[in-house]
Amino acid sequence: MCTISWLIKPKGYCVFFNRDEQITRPRAVPPAVFAGNEVRFIMPVDPQGGGAWFAVNELGLTFALLNYYQGRLPKGRLISRGQIVKQCSDFVDSSQVKAHVDSLNLARYAPFSLLVFAPHAAVGARITMLRWDGKSLVEHIPMCPLISSAMRYDEVHESRLKVYDQLIGGKGDGDVCVSDFVRLHSSHLPERSALSVCMHRHDAQTVSFSQVEVTEEVVRYLYSDGAPCENPLREFARLQRSKPPQ
Repeated sequence: MCTISWLIKPKGYCVFFNRDEQITRPRAVPPAVFAGNEVRFIMPVDPQGGGAWFAVNELGLTFALLNYYQGRLPKGRLISRGQIVKQCSDFVDSSQVKAHVDSLNLARYAPFSLLVFAPHAAVGARITMLRWDGKSLVEHIPMCPLISSAMRYDEVHESRLKVYDQLIGGKGDGDVCVSDFVRLHSSHLPERSALSVCMHRHDAQTVSFSQVEVTEEVVRYLYSDGAPCENPLREFARLQRSKPPQ
């Protein structure tokens, strides 16, 4: 139950992520800076699973994980998918991420889509998506936006794509700006409901909005601690960009 979108620029990019959860799930710890084995990174923490759904490191790599409800749920006790983001957050390139995920016993994880955004690749090749559907791990080219929903998926997907086309898709590349994406992720079109990007149901809703900005000089993590229609977006942490360790 999440929506992610992105804006790729010649010298950087922005990623926007609505996290939708059951209202009974514990509130996440807001984004903070952590020191990994190789590099520093910024991420929020899910106290229930101990991992995260979104993170960015000082090398300019961003990691985002969405549940893939259309996959087959493995049997037995499962490991939190958020641990994968936590484990990958201090990796230096997408090849390390691929090797790590491929080494996992994925039969112990529920299906997911893992996106990795890199700052230095060609504009059209900056995003890697690894999807575990409960049977196999496959690399895909993701289309913006990417939408996850446990209920009424086809209806939710169609509705949110229409809003994306209305607010962003109809504009030329040079006319789209960050504020358009913030408006999208705060939107209640066509109405405040399970269909809207800023999602509201009786049992679940958008519980946070993350915006990561990566430039040649800095990475910034902006965060709405709650639904973006009701909570201000502000910067929680930033890191100066650095080069990969030798």
